[in-house]
Amino acid sequence: MNIDKIRLFLLCIAWSTAIINVIFGQSALVLANAGVLSLLLFFVLTFSRLKKESFTIIIILVVVAFFLLDQFPSFEDFLSAGRFTLVFAALLPTMTLVRSASLKVKRVKNSQDLLRNLPTSISTSGFQIASHFFGSVINTGTFSILSAALPENSDKNYRKAIAEACLRGMNTSATWSPFFVAFAVGQAFIDKTNSWIAMACGILVGMLFNLVSLPVFAYGSTLNKIKYSLACLSPVFPLLTIIMFSVLSVSLFFDFTALSAVVLVMPMLIVIYLLFNLKNFSEIYSNTKSWLLNSSDDITVICIAMLVGYLISRSNSINDYFLLLDSAFFPAWSLLAVTPLIITVFSFMGIHPVITSTIALSLLTTAQTDIHPALLMQAHLVGWAAGTMSSVASLSVLTCSNLFQVESRKLAFGPNLLTAVIFSLSSGVLLSFVNSLIY
Repeated sequence: MNIDKIRLFLLCIAWSTAIINVIFGQSALVLANAGVLSLLLFFVLTFSRLKKESFTIIIILVVVAFFLLDQFPSFEDFLSAGRFTLVFAALLPTMTLVRSASLKVKRVKNSQDLLRNLPTSISTSGFQIASHFFGSVINTGTFSILSAALPENSDKNYRKAIAEACLRGMNTSATWSPFFVAFAVGQAFIDKTNSWIAMACGILVGMLFNLVSLPVFAYGSTLNKIKYSLACLSPVFPLLTIIMFSVLSVSLFFDFTALSAVVLVMPMLIVIYLLFNLKNFSEIYSNTKSWLLNSSDDITVICIAMLVGYLISRSNSINDYFLLLDSAFFPAWSLLAVTPLIITVFSFMGIHPVITSTIALSLLTTAQTDIHPALLMQAHLVGWAAGTMSSVASLSVLTCSNLFQVESRKLAFGPNLLTAVIFSLSSGVLLSFVNSLIY
């Protein structure tokens, strides 16, 4: 049997057992453990196919674990960490399925047509706003939809400007959307209540970013022009509302994390869609299968990062680092203010936010610092959003570069670089100020 087919089969087992684990919890422990074993075998078969960048990230994670763990974890520790990680292994396949289905939805195609017909003078704002809302549900799948909405005769400079706008819009939706890996990583360390508070804060942060950046990049933007751009979303707005409402309702009613709700609800919604659009099943299945294999690197890196983060947060030796954080040299306001910037700067250097965020959240959530958990969650989300907006190693930048036919270095080292720095720094200062009002 082809190795790729085996890998896909193992990943689907892990995906299925993750959903079962979400629903039944401890009563399905045997199945969850089987899912962990399946995920481990998937990693083993994937390692030889990993990109150099992914190998580098994994090596850094192993080195971090070596220094922060007081002893080698037991088999039971690894098994427990594996069960914790299982739901993360289900998130990316779920989002891949959502992306495949979204390309076939008629309302999405209607929005594409409206964006394609936008006047050039307001197209930048239109694409930034559209990518912000599309990105809140389908993440990097946004670029597939919006790149197809570009006029065929677009020149190089126009494509670059639109690609940069899409990066700003899509990535900053990570400040509030529960569909991002960033939100799932945050909820691994922050309780559900404070995660929802952080989401509310993120909506305000995302709105502020767009209100400030649109007039800067979309020259001459006025309220009427922004309203005209928003009209492009009218076909999909009811659909996005239903999706968000479904996820939030299930999460609140059943007391699930946002990640668990997404993994459970989205496949159900797509099954309902396919019942009425069976003709699209074959293409959605084919695209999902292809994209799942292509996203093996991301699944492996994120799962290993969560595994390491889980083990670190339960290590006794980490108390030595807490003493440093509790000292007067690092007051709470300064830690919160610089957290987004640190995550962003390391991302520019090619170090994925999954590393810096995992370490920062592991340290700051266990240390007795006067930082509000919701604000810490938001600081992490801002850092993730800003860091992935303009990093040459970012999946967002690489995907956008490929689909919009613009060199990745031009996207990474263009206007978005300074935008990301200003966004992370100003957001950190704002969050620190709010924190000072609480404590």
